[in-house]
Amino acid sequence: MKITVESFAKTLFSLINENKKLLIGLSGGMDSVVLLDLCKKIIPPRKLLAIHINHGLTIESDNHEKFVHKICIDKKIPLILKAEKRTKKRNESDEMWARRIRYNHYFKTLVEKNYDYVLTAHHANDNCETIIMNLDNGCSINGLKGIPPVNGKVIRPLIGYKKIDIINYAKSNKIKHVDDLSNNDLSIKRNYVRKKVLTKFEEIDKDIINKFSNISNKATESVSKLNLIIKSFAQSIPKNSLGYIEIKDEELNYFTTYHKLTLIKEIIGETNLPWRSHKFNLLKDYISKSKTGSNLRLNESWMILRDRKKWILNQNKIRKTNTTIDKFGKYILNNGYSLLLSKTDKSMFINDKNIEVIDYDKIKNKNLKIRSWEHGDWFQPLGMQGKKKISDFLVDCKIDCFEKENQLVLTANNDIIWLCGKRISDKVKVTKNTSTMMELSYEKYVQYD
Repeated sequence: MKITVESFAKTLFSLINENKKLLIGLSGGMDSVVLLDLCKKIIPPRKLLAIHINHGLTIESDNHEKFVHKICIDKKIPLILKAEKRTKKRNESDEMWARRIRYNHYFKTLVEKNYDYVLTAHHANDNCETIIMNLDNGCSINGLKGIPPVNGKVIRPLIGYKKIDIINYAKSNKIKHVDDLSNNDLSIKRNYVRKKVLTKFEEIDKDIINKFSNISNKATESVSKLNLIIKSFAQSIPKNSLGYIEIKDEELNYFTTYHKLTLIKEIIGETNLPWRSHKFNLLKDYISKSKTGSNLRLNESWMILRDRKKWILNQNKIRKTNTTIDKFGKYILNNGYSLLLSKTDKSMFINDKNIEVIDYDKIKNKNLKIRSWEHGDWFQPLGMQGKKKISDFLVDCKIDCFEKENQLVLTANNDIIWLCGKRISDKVKVTKNTSTMMELSYEKYVQYD
């Protein structure tokens, strides 16, 4: 497909509003210089800004910087130059490092200069190479999407054009550029795919780039529709009283492992965030092999727990409680619940574990405190002769680890009289000799702004 100023303008402005201010990633190579030339012809100079990163990885780096500087002067386009020095990081190649720091500078500059988008010169061949590498890595359908034309603040208006189209435009418009000799290093996987794999494909089928682009478009459409369905399902899942998200196994009967992974990414807000294979495979193994009680941290905010025949996702941070109770009234607790203490003359049985009636005289004048339970705690559950560890009682109640962490106890002179929402102590039960009663009410607290 021949590149013309008109066709490029139509493509670009179908992706973004034409009034936006654009930052152009300029390496000095043919692709980025062609992108700069096209943008210069359709975007007012006051809305264009180029940025070049001198990675310092090759002996030509400084010469490339000088070339970029000269071309921006000739075209009267402002330029930002950034220089970096390679710092070794475990499991990070030079290419990964360069990409990371390059995009860090892009996004930082967008904010500092108040620009709207960064444009990069990725094209259809790059997209094809990416899909081939993803296939080699054993990708899911997500990997067949390749390089998206729009990814947040990153716009790739040349993604629909082949490399030959860019070469032809550069020749027709006599565009000068520099060549990066590192592109000849076949130890770099992308270079090997480009020079040894893709060229062989093109010898067999001249239309191979277009076919891969078609695969990319179909995969993008399929994933988009799938994500909409999964997003709708995720939004339909209610939170329980503790704010956790519970998903029963029976609700996932028609979900593949990939669907489950996509659902979890949606719930924790990382649908559009690419995961590295290590994180993806870690969660995949967890979903397939985890046993009841095992949990996995998904990111800084979210954890997932396997609990018998369901999955529980928790975002709430565990907050320890230790509050002194010095009078009747309502106490707001930092686990999202409130505790209400009041005198009552009702001694009848209430079928609600969050509401209990106890003998007030047995705790009168004692120091009351509500706190998080601790390992080693024990109490005498109502109806039992002996004592029982809190940890064992919670296990018997089949309480998941998230709820355990937020479990509170009410104490009188350090003696546990109520495992809140579960069972009172036999020591404070109402008897025929009780003269004064107190009602304990423990409920989810919702604060309205």
